[in-house]
Amino acid sequence: MAFLLLFTIPLLFAVGGFILLKGVTWKEFLVQVLAQLIIAGASVAIIYFSDTHDTEIWNAIVTGKKQVWVPCSHSYPCHGHEVCSGSGEHETCSEICDTCYEHLNDWDWDVYNSIGETITINRIDSRGSYEPPRWTAVIIGEPTSTSHWYVNYIKAAPGTLFKHQGLVEQYKQYLPPYPGNVYDYYRLDRLVLVNGASVDSPKDWNKDLSDINAKLGHYKQANLIIALVKDLPSDYFYALEEAWIGGKKNDSVLVIGVDSQLAPKWTNVMAWTLNEMLKVKLRDDIMDLTTLTRETVLAAFEQDVSKYYERKPMADFEYLKASITPSTNELIISFIIGIVIALGLTYYFNRVDVFNDEGKNRLPKRRKRY
Repeated sequence: MAFLLLFTIPLLFAVGGFILLKGVTWKEFLVQVLAQLIIAGASVAIIYFSDTHDTEIWNAIVTGKKQVWVPCSHSYPCHGHEVCSGSGEHETCSEICDTCYEHLNDWDWDVYNSIGETITINRIDSRGSYEPPRWTAVIIGEPTSTSHWYVNYIKAAPGTLFKHQGLVEQYKQYLPPYPGNVYDYYRLDRLVLVNGASVDSPKDWNKDLSDINAKLGHYKQANLIIALVKDLPSDYFYALEEAWIGGKKNDSVLVIGVDSQLAPKWTNVMAWTLNEMLKVKLRDDIMDLTTLTRETVLAAFEQDVSKYYERKPMADFEYLKASITPSTNELIISFIIGIVIALGLTYYFNRVDVFNDEGKNRLPKRRKRY
């Protein structure tokens, strides 16, 4: 439907130009049709990519690091010499240079993890001759988190699965951004504290969460996140679920409502899993705790994800493709582009005999003034 709209409306301008202007031929009109087909198709593809593009976190451990010999990237022109062609008055000459390099080679400082990724640490000098302190600090066995692109059909049609009317607006001031900001090459914080919730040493919580993710990430394809929510009712969970669009396809998000003493008041789990027992068992295990501690919460989280989590393939949501609808802004921008190109081509074809077959219908060409 979107393709037909984006194709038909700009094409009407081309049809009008073909009917009203004598300088536009059938061949030129067919070029207009082809151009609008390409523009409409490209617009739909861009809109689809924009609406379904998403990222998820892959977790692993560092397995090695190495200084790597690479070809030199610092080139400069050298050995310039003149090359001529033609003869007499028609002879033309130009200077041609070879490409030379400042060094025999450069050096990269690479880090490798257990899922086959290579993470290159930035050089501290242009050639990479000196060992970067950040590369020196890399520890074999430490966790890594990296961001990867995937097609998210749920993102493109969230209203199909999330219909908690008004909750996002009600809790808008308490909705944190999704914790997906990878920093320092491969580090990620996954503990989210909402409405003044606090814990002793959040750094230790995040470190232990990263260790658990590194342990489970490879064989469970999971990404564990914890959100502690202070003094808000249980329906807050549905506002957060809608704001985060259910989390990423490999997420297990444990959301716990707590009081000022970290006693659990309610809990819920956000996860696209084939085994719903994960949500039931994890809720029960957390609510059995009198007071939350880092050790007890993380132990229960790791145990239940390890035992029950089964990642649900995004292919199971492919049926949502039919619900993808371009936004008003996307349609307006696409219409403007199509119409501007239609009018521009119409003007050009009316002034220029592209195929040299217009004869008497051609407007006289303007003489150039010198």
